[in-house]
Amino acid sequence: MNTVIPVENGETLVALRGFLRQLLESGAVEALYVSLGVDNGLVAPALVTDPALLDQADPLTPVMPINGARAVSALTGKRAPARLGVVLRPCEIRALVELVKLQQADLENVLLIGLDCPGTYELTDYVERQKTGQANLREYLALAREGNTDSLHDMPLRHACQMCDQPVPEHTDIHIGLFGAGAENGLPVEIDDEIAESLQLPVVPGVLPDGRQTVVDRLVADRRQTREKELAAMRERLDANGGLSGLFATCIRCHNCMTVCPICYCKTCLFKTASFDHQPEHYLTAAKRKGATRLLGDTMLFHMTRLNHMSLSCVSCGMCTSACPADIPVGLVFSAIGAQVQAAFDYRPGWEISETLPLITFQPNEWTEVGETR
Repeated sequence: MNTVIPVENGETLVALRGFLRQLLESGAVEALYVSLGVDNGLVAPALVTDPALLDQADPLTPVMPINGARAVSALTGKRAPARLGVVLRPCEIRALVELVKLQQADLENVLLIGLDCPGTYELTDYVERQKTGQANLREYLALAREGNTDSLHDMPLRHACQMCDQPVPEHTDIHIGLFGAGAENGLPVEIDDEIAESLQLPVVPGVLPDGRQTVVDRLVADRRQTREKELAAMRERLDANGGLSGLFATCIRCHNCMTVCPICYCKTCLFKTASFDHQPEHYLTAAKRKGATRLLGDTMLFHMTRLNHMSLSCVSCGMCTSACPADIPVGLVFSAIGAQVQAAFDYRPGWEISETLPLITFQPNEWTEVGETR
């Protein structure tokens, strides 16, 4: 059903906090995963059981400290221990869907609360703008209503957000709309009937604003054009001299990209072991054989292994790029290669929860398509 969260005096965040508090106080959920405001205007992901602490809830501030799918995986495992509500952005939901397919998360006891996502900014950029009063949430939401979030006081969105063509969440029990919604009319909500009845929410027909679809369509078209342009440019770099090894030439093997990736879920990771802590003789032998050997080594093996493991499930959240201290466009590389792999299997990660992963599903004719004879 459709309903509206009333917004008074333009205080969208206050209204949303009240709605989340209602979910917790009513018993619709026993705990809520949501970002809480902390010092200096920052937010930190948290699991909340005390309704009073939801006065600090802040799922609207446009930064992503982590991809929340990682946290929900840790909270649910094979089965959620309590009725959980989780507030996530669309890319986080898509990553969570992939983790469910990989049996690293479970949605049976989870209430998915999705927000329209106009885009996020790099954390350090946002903090600097806040210091000068240029990171204003009301201004951001006003721009979001029109789908104009490419920059806020000349602060660009994260690169992944600039090319995100899936800004509206799917598979949600509760969907809170931001696009096309004026604060004076309240926040439009699409909600599961049973949950709405338990909260005694009124049915509001035609709740979605008239101009919403126009805003969403324009935003998606612009982002898709940017995405196609960026992926084409990256593929040219991959095909040029140096290719993949050139792009990763400055990698310091810090493993940040692996740590923040929601799809890198292995509990025992080869690259966190001593397997690549070689004896000194190993490096000298390699240098003599090739004339020179790179230190630290095995960086290409690391990235190729990651590509092999998760390119099908990459949802282009871009957390890897944000975490890279060497400013390598890791996310764009993985998006470009991932899109080709996904197209080969006609697979859209995070889109359809009932669709099985191609690499664990046998199709009788799949080998003939790559040249195998009967």
